[in-house]
Amino acid sequence: MVDLADVPVVDEHCHPVDARPPADPATWRGCFTESPDPRMRAEDAAHTVFSRRLVRALAAFHGVEASEEAVLAARARLPADRYVADLFADAALAGVVVDPGYPNPATALPGSVFGTAGGAHVRTLLRLEPFFERLVAEHARYDDLVAAASAGLADLRARGAAGLKSIVGYRTGLAIERWPEAEARAAFAAARSAVTGHGAVRLGHKPLLDTLLHLALAAAAAQELPMQFHVGYGDPDADLRTANPLHLRPVLEEPAYRTAPVVLLHGCWPYVREGAYLASVYGNAHLDLSYAIPFLSTAELRAMTCAALAVAPTTKLLYSSDGARVPELHWLGARTGRRVIGGVLADLVADGDLGAADARVAGERVLHGNARRLYGVPA
Repeated sequence: MVDLADVPVVDEHCHPVDARPPADPATWRGCFTESPDPRMRAEDAAHTVFSRRLVRALAAFHGVEASEEAVLAARARLPADRYVADLFADAALAGVVVDPGYPNPATALPGSVFGTAGGAHVRTLLRLEPFFERLVAEHARYDDLVAAASAGLADLRARGAAGLKSIVGYRTGLAIERWPEAEARAAFAAARSAVTGHGAVRLGHKPLLDTLLHLALAAAAAQELPMQFHVGYGDPDADLRTANPLHLRPVLEEPAYRTAPVVLLHGCWPYVREGAYLASVYGNAHLDLSYAIPFLSTAELRAMTCAALAVAPTTKLLYSSDGARVPELHWLGARTGRRVIGGVLADLVADGDLGAADARVAGERVLHGNARRLYGVPA
C-alpha cells in the first residue's frame, strides 16, 4: 500500500446535504440508490455491498453495533452542522467543489456549511440546465433569451462560480450538435409552450439546449473555466447509450474550446476506459474518479482506478465523491478513495511502472493537486 492517509482531499464534484436528515431506515436507504422504484428504495437498496460497507464503516466511526438503526440513532444525536464538521475532519477534506443545483436548495443546508462547519475551502459551480430553464421561463423572445444567457455567462468568477456543470447526459445525450437557427427557434417555441401550460419547463428540447451549451462552452473557454459533464451512471433518466463520453469528441475537437478544461464525471462508469482514453489524447479532457457515487463495490472501484491509471496522465485525474443529501457519502468517498488509490499505486510500483516517489506524487495529484489547479482551491 502507498500510504496516503496524511494527504488532504479536495472533493471536486459533490453536492449539499439535506437540512433534515433521514430519520428512518427506509428513507435512509433511498439515499444509496439511483432507482426511483419504491421497493428498491425502501428495501433492496439495503442489500447492496455498498450499503453494507457504509453501515459497517459508520458503526465503527460512531462506536455502535453494525445496524442501520444503531447508526441512525447515533447520527441523530448531533446537529447537522456539527455532524458535517466531525465527518469532514475525520476524512481530512480540505476543499469541496459544490454543485448546488441538487438537492433542492430549499431543503438543503447551505453549501457554506461545508466551509464554516467542516473547515473545507468551498468552490461553487453553476448548474447550467436549471439556469437555462429559468431564462426560458423569463423571456418570451428567442433573441432575448440568447442575450440573457450570454450576459449570465459573462465574468463567472466575479459571480462566484469556479466552473460550469451540465447534466445534458440526463436530458438529450452527450452528442452536442450545432443546429440551424431556425431549428433552435422552433425548439424555443416548444419550450415556451411548456412554460405557458405548466409555468416551468424541463429543457429536453435538443436543438435549443445544444445551442445554449455551445454558448456556455464558448464562455468557459474565454474565461478558462472548467466545465463538468455528467457521464454514464445515473438514474433511469440517463440513457446509457447516449451517455458514453465518446459522444463528446466533437466538443473536445473544437479548437475554440481548447482552453476550457472538460471534466468527465463519475469515472464515466461503465465507460471508464473510454473516459481514460479521452483524457490521454485531448489536452483539455480530464477524468473524475468518483468513490461514493456510483454505488460500487471496492473491487469495482479498484478496477475503475486501474483502468484510469493504466493510460491517462496523473495530471488529468481528479478525486471526487459525488456525495449528496447525506454527508456520509462525502466522508466514505474520501476514506475509500485514499485506500483504493493507494492500493492501485502500490501495484504499479510492484509492477515496475512507477517508483515509490512517483506513486506518492501521483496520489497527491489525484487527491487534491489537480483540483486545486483547475478550480483555484487554496492550499
